[in-house]
Amino acid sequence: MVEKVEKTTIFNTPQAEVKVRHNEVNFREIFEAKLNAQNINISKHAQERILLRGIDIGKEEIDGINKAIDLASSKGVRDSLVMINGKAFVINVPTRTVVTAIEEEALKNRIFTNIDGVVIL
Repeated sequence: MVEKVEKTTIFNTPQAEVKVRHNEVNFREIFEAKLNAQNINISKHAQERILLRGIDIGKEEIDGINKAIDLASSKGVRDSLVMINGKAFVINVPTRTVVTAIEEEALKNRIFTNIDGVVIL
């Protein structure tokens, strides 16, 4: 569940800036700013899954996703499953886009299709 953020923080990066509205920071804006600063795109579907499932994505996951994309790209992978800290992300490597995200509890009895590589960090 996403709760209102009481303290306001502005992330100033060369590529993205989050705007503050009446002492409330929109989670999606913060998340997108962090991803844009790392040259990662996120699909609308993935945004919805991350918010709906309450998946916590921090700097470690973003750095890991970047590393995984670079590794997968070096091997010619186009669509990859990236597993980091018990979370799974399906990523389109050429566009550096997170397609979907799944938390650890939902990984059991799952089948991942339309991928041609897996990176486990």
